[in-house]
Amino acid sequence: MDPKAFQVALDSWHDFYLATASAAAALLGLLFVGVSINLASITAAERVDLRTRADLAFSNLLYLLGLSLIVLVPGSDAGFLAISFTVVAGLGLLRIVRRVVALFRANHEVWKQRDTLRRLGWTFVADLLLLYIAATLASSGDPQWLLALTIVVFVLLIGAADVAWDLLVRESEEAQRSG
Repeated sequence: MDPKAFQVALDSWHDFYLATASAAAALLGLLFVGVSINLASITAAERVDLRTRADLAFSNLLYLLGLSLIVLVPGSDAGFLAISFTVVAGLGLLRIVRRVVALFRANHEVWKQRDTLRRLGWTFVADLLLLYIAATLASSGDPQWLLALTIVVFVLLIGAADVAWDLLVRESEEAQRSG
């Protein structure tokens, strides 16, 4: 595709990704506040499950922010986006593997629960789809694949919200039991 036509198509997504970056940054800030308030319980050695949840919410929002900023880079072409998306997806997959290994090594039963698998699955699915989009974008240069990228955005956002809400509810329930 003509680079100018690609840039015009990419520019049409500017407002969407500006809003996405702003939302991700705001939610990251709120997550920091929530984790800071409950820092003692989250950093406790026996609470690998809480750290995993906080880490998943943090990473989903961070990747969402990163993807949005990548799309907003002026003068980007299909090759730049494909390489950047591949790096982000690779980091996301690596982070999932590290979290599963940490839960497994801690001999924590939470990694076997359906809720945990679902929450890990949000990021896993988003990363696999992002890899597919990167490969297709690299081979075709078709900016229509930016439409598919919105699925990744929503999956990461829903995944982060799901994990953050669960973290908030569990901490609230535990505070009531101990209080």
